Amino acid sequence: MYAVRPEPIEAMSKDKERLQMNRIIAPLFAALCGLFSLQAPAATVTVFGTDVSFTYDDATLFGSANVIGNSIFFLPTSFRAQSDNGAGAVTASATLNIEVKAITPGYAIDSFLLQESGDYLLSGASASVSASGRLQVTSKTTLNGVLPFNDAQIFNVGGLTTQGAATNWSGSTGVDLGTIAGWGSDTNVIAQIQNNLSATTLANGETAWIQKKSGAIGLVVNPVPVPGAVWLFGSGLLALVGWARRR
Repeated sequence: MYAVRPEPIEAMSKDKERLQMNRIIAPLFAALCGLFSLQAPAATVTVFGTDVSFTYDDATLFGSANVIGNSIFFLPTSFRAQSDNGAGAVTASATLNIEVKAITPGYAIDSFLLQESGDYLLSGASASVSASGRLQVTSKTTLNGVLPFNDAQIFNVGGLTTQGAATNWSGSTGVDLGTIAGWGSDTNVIAQIQNNLSATTLANGETAWIQKKSGAIGLVVNPVPVPGAVWLFGSGLLALVGWARRR
């Protein structure tokens, strides 16, 4: 038989102090954890290409960007709409504003190309998905004493009907400042990308989802005086999108 030796009075006193301290610290720690778990504020990021800079908010569904030459690529990882078991239409939408500035002396911006891609899955007779996008470019400078110019173009992806297997989709559109009377080119603009994804199921047992894929969003600019270079940049964009698909 073992005898239980009583704790010294001094040790018991210290234990009581620690208990009281824990009762004070624990609520404070919980409050701090709750405070830091709040969503982080939007972060403005500026990245630099060969002849232009891009400033944008990285706290959106588009995520962070990579820049190659005068092209900017976003790598969304959670831009997805999914509907299951007759849940009806589920949508995912986001808008991103990018300030684009010419940084090479004597150069200006004259064209933009937006190329996007992703994949989708349909399972069920009434399951459906859709994808659309919009690119708008608005001047931040006053040209020829007139109000800032702007132009917008949209795309809608068709043919999203394949059943039973994940299938790729893509869409593109562009804005050419040279086609707008009085504009032609610019050195400081806001390029706004708006994207909409939708997945719909109407019956139990059905599934539909659609998402953007990493590396699928690109913004291309063509600095003057290199006419026609936008198509070279566009070819590079398509090659990089293909590379992202194979990853």
